Amino acid sequence: MNVRDLSVLFGMAEKHLVRKQEMSDLGHLGAAVLFCGLPLLATGCAGQPVQMGTFARNLPAEQAMVLPPPAGPGIVSVIERRYDNAVDQDIFLYTSALTPGQNLLKAQFFGTVSPFRLSDNKLTSTPVTEAGIASEMRRTLPGVRMVRSSFFVQNNYGPFGYAFGRGAGNDLCMYGWQQVRSPSGTISPLANHGSIQIRARICEANATEQKLLAFMYNYTITGAVDNGSWNPYGEPQPVSPSLGGVGAPIYPRPTSAEPIVPVLPQRTSAVPTRSGPTPATQSTPPAAAAAAASVSSAAVPVVSVPRPVMTQTATVRSQITAEPSVSRAPLVPSPSGVAQQTGRVSVPSPSCTDVTSGAANACR
Repeated sequence: MNVRDLSVLFGMAEKHLVRKQEMSDLGHLGAAVLFCGLPLLATGCAGQPVQMGTFARNLPAEQAMVLPPPAGPGIVSVIERRYDNAVDQDIFLYTSALTPGQNLLKAQFFGTVSPFRLSDNKLTSTPVTEAGIASEMRRTLPGVRMVRSSFFVQNNYGPFGYAFGRGAGNDLCMYGWQQVRSPSGTISPLANHGSIQIRARICEANATEQKLLAFMYNYTITGAVDNGSWNPYGEPQPVSPSLGGVGAPIYPRPTSAEPIVPVLPQRTSAVPTRSGPTPATQSTPPAAAAAAASVSSAAVPVVSVPRPVMTQTATVRSQITAEPSVSRAPLVPSPSGVAQQTGRVSVPSPSCTDVTSGAANACR
């Protein structure tokens, strides 16, 4: 073997060593990349918090998205269900009626976003129809014949409908429905989208239609969706052109003659009346009775008292003619029972001491 062959062998060996080193470096680099990418892969495989099989949960009363009127009935509990596109709340109210079932205020807010990306649980927003409302009333008030009102009414949120029916005993039941939604011509993906569905089922013993209907006029929607384009109420109404103008008076009440502060009724004094004649001893004041007991049979000066309209003894009534009434004060009959012909009754005066002032002025 000559020198040339040795140089070729050395060159081949050097190339093999270089290639082996390069392969070793690539292996270390691949391992480093693999170990560095494991946390990222683990993060990509991680999921959201555990999703429960049901979306219902119990909430305190202060988290109700719709509040009943201040006059009640009060909130007992709130059951909330979250969907991919809506939030549904069953607000149970206090019930004391005999009709089976629970007073309920149901609210559905459409236009929300689901907290879970892979869920498929949407709530369908059905329009208000006569057949749909009839089906709801049959499920909510089974066995109660409900009669729908034909009047057009509306509250602060727009038009609504209602029906009344007689439940068990003296119960009066009402079912009310309302859909809060912007006019169809103003709805777009960027403004005035979303809607609210309201249902109310109220039964109360000895209630009136006016009392139950006041529930639909005075409930308050407190919930909203955190989205600038969500607006089921529509555009705000423009200011009245007569505001601040001439010839358009505005009164503090609907009727200008209605007092702002109610007038208190005048207090009247109670006057005792008697249906028939009673003994003279029952209507005689104690002071007069004591004075009459101390009167002697001797002749003494008399004091004339104006004749009363009526006496309480049959003897005096037959001797006195009727005159216009001037007083209803208790009458003092004459101790002696003697009436003058001039229409006056004489009452003997007790004999008193000569002391005319102070506490010593006492009768013997």
